[in-house]
Amino acid sequence: MRKLLFTVAFAVLGFTASYAQKSERVKLSAEERAEKSATALQTKLSLNTEQKAKIKQLELDRIKKHDGVRQKDEAAMKARFEERKSEMKAHQEKIDAVLTPEQKTKLAASREEMKGKMKERMKERKGGRTHKAPTAETGK
Repeated sequence: MRKLLFTVAFAVLGFTASYAQKSERVKLSAEERAEKSATALQTKLSLNTEQKAKIKQLELDRIKKHDGVRQKDEAAMKARFEERKSEMKAHQEKIDAVLTPEQKTKLAASREEMKGKMKERMKERKGGRTHKAPTAETGK
């Protein structure tokens, strides 16, 4: 009876721990990320408080710079996306001008089918992710 109780307790503990790891990733502020990184290095390297403070500031500077670059990249990417979208639309309109009404209908149906397939693939990609968020301990 005692073995059974321990087995059940261990199984419940294991399921609880594995379920807890599937929680959504919390977005930390730049200061919180710098603190987390500095604390991890302090633990690994036995840093004193002065060293930790300097490293925290260095990490904060790096994080803020990286965030700024990422925002610039996102803005540029959105602009390129909009430009490509307008070019594609203009191209489709030129093709449609050449086609007969029956051909336009077939092409529209084909485009809708492709959109559906693309949505399914994106849904599979998002649902099948096994990516783990990096932790301060692993550094990966």
